[in-house]
Amino acid sequence: MELINFLIEHFYLSIPLIVVVVLFLISNANKGGKKISPQTLISLSNNDEAFIIDLRDSDSFDSGHITNSKNIPSNDLIRRSNEINDKNKVIVLVCDMGSISPNAGESLKKEGFENIFILRGGINQWKMDNLPLV
Repeated sequence: MELINFLIEHFYLSIPLIVVVVLFLISNANKGGKKISPQTLISLSNNDEAFIIDLRDSDSFDSGHITNSKNIPSNDLIRRSNEINDKNKVIVLVCDMGSISPNAGESLKKEGFENIFILRGGINQWKMDNLPLV
């Protein structure tokens, strides 16, 4: 209650703070590409519209990955970006929890890739939805 009273009494400080927080949240929400659900990824994959890049290390990839995904660890992404054949094809980035993919997406955007999507929740969300891994 004290915080609310403070914010009301000092509205001239509160309003800019709220604006900055909202702008920060909006900019981070779209960082690296549009977030998509596992179901959307399945639809894109079934229609052969997506190039799925698994950003995890090779051991994690080998222990289970999404069908037809390509393992390019996040540290090697820019160096190996030539392995992405079509810059106009939808690229879906997958990591453990969806936290590394936004930075990788930003890097790919700088390389000229445009259609970048990020699997919301990463491979952990995929597993929680009981979806199959290879």
